Amino acid sequence: NQPALARVRSLIDLVHWRDPKKSGVVFGVSLLLLLSLAAFSVISVVSYLLLALLCVTISFRIYKSVIQAVQKSNDGHPFKALMEKDVTVPPETFRKHVDVCLTHVNRVLKQMSRLFLVEDLVDSLKLAVVMWLLTYVGAVFNGITILILADILLFSVPPIYEKNKVRVISFSCKSCIVCFKKAFIVEVQIRDYITITSIIIINIAASSN
Repeated sequence: NQPALARVRSLIDLVHWRDPKKSGVVFGVSLLLLLSLAAFSVISVVSYLLLALLCVTISFRIYKSVIQAVQKSNDGHPFKALMEKDVTVPPETFRKHVDVCLTHVNRVLKQMSRLFLVEDLVDSLKLAVVMWLLTYVGAVFNGITILILADILLFSVPPIYEKNKVRVISFSCKSCIVCFKKAFIVEVQIRDYITITSIIIINIAASSN
């Protein structure tokens, strides 16, 4: 569980802008990618990204070659350190991730089977209501638009909440107190109404006798 906890902490630090440069790069790249997917097809976006990366690496390779030729140095390939790194995926790591994914897939399949075969009528009705509401959401937004909004909210809400945490908690407490007071007043009014109604009914019954 330690690697999972470390990934969660890094994600929390990322969305809370603990490192502004890192968070800014991730937010900018993710938002640019989603906006590109909203305007172009997936094939076009992937092709342009790979083409841009290839242009950068080729330009840097030619630049370093020219510098080495002018300075008559023997620095070698500029990406030699990166090429010597092991980028292969170990079989154990691959099997571990496959097992984790398989566990989640089986859990989802079991849950979907339980819902669609109406093992529990209430849960199936809840799913039907959610799907019905999503049809209205889909009529207004598409998937890319929702992902863009989610990306913006993910990188904007946590820092705003952290800066105004005291105000939010204070407002929440005041709202809860007001709600409790209103609920208590309504409850007292209902009890008084029931009591008065009972007394009137008793008096009418006594006078009729």
